[in-house]
Amino acid sequence: MYRNLLVAHDLSVEADIAVRRAAQLARQHGASVTLLHVIEEFFPERMMTTVREAAEVALRDAARASDLADYQLAIRQGRAANSITEAVQELHADLLVIGAHHQQLLERFEGTTLERIARHCRVPILLAVEESAAPYDKALAGLDLSHCSRQAWRAGYRLLGADAELLALNAYQPGKNAGRADSHLETQRELLRQALQDERMQVPANGPQLLCAVQSGAVQQALESALREWTPSLLVLGSRSRGAIEQAMLGSATRHFLRRPPCDVLISQ
Repeated sequence: MYRNLLVAHDLSVEADIAVRRAAQLARQHGASVTLLHVIEEFFPERMMTTVREAAEVALRDAARASDLADYQLAIRQGRAANSITEAVQELHADLLVIGAHHQQLLERFEGTTLERIARHCRVPILLAVEESAAPYDKALAGLDLSHCSRQAWRAGYRLLGADAELLALNAYQPGKNAGRADSHLETQRELLRQALQDERMQVPANGPQLLCAVQSGAVQQALESALREWTPSLLVLGSRSRGAIEQAMLGSATRHFLRRPPCDVLISQ
């Protein structure tokens, strides 16, 4: 369960989608909501009051349109990524909800606000892109048995209701031992089943229905195939890759799906 949601809102139409999703999750989890706007531009002191008031009006309009009645407002000034990650800590948020704003920058994702937030935020981040704010019914989680991906799986589990399904997908690459691929694939399935049994002991019992699958191929390819076939409403990913060189960055598959989100995306460290 999530109890304290923080919505980062840049006053764009895309950010209003994040407010609608936060309103739905607040009702589902009984959570509190804070709407945060960061003023990045410099304004003379005599203009700042007017700018802040205009931002507050926009946030209240977004909340009203989403039937969000119980919420707090936070207006800050500074660099967006730094201010948002600081607000997560100071407000004790346990989930950051953000819209796919700055779409024109997604092809140059490295170094953008969203990537910096994802690298430094210590709570799960929900990228809300779907117009519909219906409760999630199906979620797909990439699970490579690493600590990071297990943490992401738990974050997805906590987000879903008891009526939802959570499919854990493991991508297996046989490498040079292709002749023994079937045997290795079954071993990988057993490892995945055991991992899910272990994880099941760490989460509340009244969660979503659990499914698991192992598919041959690269991670991104396996996820794209499952997205087409299973059409989940939520994709759950770990934010770190397994390669030592990329430990300070997002994993390549995570970067790909944040650039082109096929549905709402939840990422967690």
